[in-house]
Amino acid sequence: MATRKPETLTGLLKTLERSGDLRSLARECGLSVRELRRRLSIWRRELKDTDDVVVTGGNPAEDPGKAKASRVGGRKKADAGDWPELPAAGTLDKSPLPARGRHIMEIFTDGASRGNPGPASVGVVFKLKDGVELAEYCEAIGRATNNVAEYRAVVAALEHCRRWKVRRVHLNMDSELIVRQLHGTYRVKSPDLRPLYQQVVFLSKGLEEFQVKHIKRALNGHADALANRALDEPA
Repeated sequence: MATRKPETLTGLLKTLERSGDLRSLARECGLSVRELRRRLSIWRRELKDTDDVVVTGGNPAEDPGKAKASRVGGRKKADAGDWPELPAAGTLDKSPLPARGRHIMEIFTDGASRGNPGPASVGVVFKLKDGVELAEYCEAIGRATNNVAEYRAVVAALEHCRRWKVRRVHLNMDSELIVRQLHGTYRVKSPDLRPLYQQVVFLSKGLEEFQVKHIKRALNGHADALANRALDEPA
């Protein structure tokens, strides 16, 4: 009996969960099989309400030998061209927040690693809380793991806020592990992550208000696009 090909990202993740190759995949990711299966289950649940990405084999006449992902329901697949071009955070000497009022800087951060560990980068979007996007930051950071890249993105964001004398920060990121560590739910055991965690704690102590929120990957597309742009651009 032929195996049915998964047509959605949720279906693909479900197939991976049932795969007999989970052990080798977990070893490559530096995880236990149980932890990998847990994360796949979480990602599948997060994707369930956005399961409009249909994976197809592609049209050979249009794109020979390449598979493609198309998005239905009126939403495009996120890439660097889908987002507004914002001022680079490093070029701004003063805070991009309005001068009057006690405004909150809302930040979206993401870290990318191709290989885990492998070539890594960070992406950050600075935004007026419930308002317009103000600035962006992205940088290739050399060889690192996903988790190191996630922390490096937060550190970079908070360093810019400190330079701008921003006092109130709401941080959004799609890494459940980092969010739980910053909330104190998980201990930071990794020697690679502990110094970065301590940097975040130090930088956030000077703030009047600091909130950290876990968001779905679908809501973090701009920061993700910036991180990938930093990897794609020539050095």
